[in-house]
Amino acid sequence: METIPSMHDPYQEFLSRKVRVASLDGFHVDDSDVHPILKPHQRAGVVWACQGGRRALFEAFGLGTSVQQIEILRLCRRHAGGAVLVVCPLGVRQEFKRDAEMLGVQTRFIRASAEIDTEFDGLHLTNYESLRDGKLDPNLFTAVSLDEASVLRSFGSKTYQTFLTLFRKVRFRFVATATPSPNRYKELIHYAGFLGVMDTGQALTRWFKRDSTKANNLTLYPHKEREFWLWVASWALFLQRP
Repeated sequence: METIPSMHDPYQEFLSRKVRVASLDGFHVDDSDVHPILKPHQRAGVVWACQGGRRALFEAFGLGTSVQQIEILRLCRRHAGGAVLVVCPLGVRQEFKRDAEMLGVQTRFIRASAEIDTEFDGLHLTNYESLRDGKLDPNLFTAVSLDEASVLRSFGSKTYQTFLTLFRKVRFRFVATATPSPNRYKELIHYAGFLGVMDTGQALTRWFKRDSTKANNLTLYPHKEREFWLWVASWALFLQRP
């Protein structure tokens, strides 16, 4: 983890050292490296995500998270080699294929580890069920992005938490969804755990008090609210309009 740059005031400097922000685990990308078809906000998102290496894109519908994910993974493969993967609901598979063709990137849908081709200069696609059922090992990829990751909620809390721990050896990890719930703190914390930004238990202890009368009811400490959202903003991009 990194800390927010210190200020001149000694007390503010002390406080700034206590604030946690996500580390930079990615690589530098010049603006000219990004495909010219991307719009300015998409280009900025790609550069930011690649630099971080483990980032979340929480953008409203229509802002182009699919093209950003494709371009991010293309650049990850160019930088580090290996195979790259998007995990998505079956219903959006054709959308990814269409957008990838627009960017000059080939796609291949797979369901099992034996189908991975590390020499394939394109994008592997799979569905969440293939990973959940153990057919496909995500750690065989250099970079993985979870598209529409909020669908994991429908798998149930236990499966959700287990699923997000399957990617620990993946070097570059990304999340993209248009519908994160900012009031469901645990969902955000699970995404941070998937990305490797902070252990879930550590995040819960640092910012929240538990309700002994109701399980999973989290209350953000009032005096830590600003610190919490500064931390979230260091690894998640919330975008409602360009």
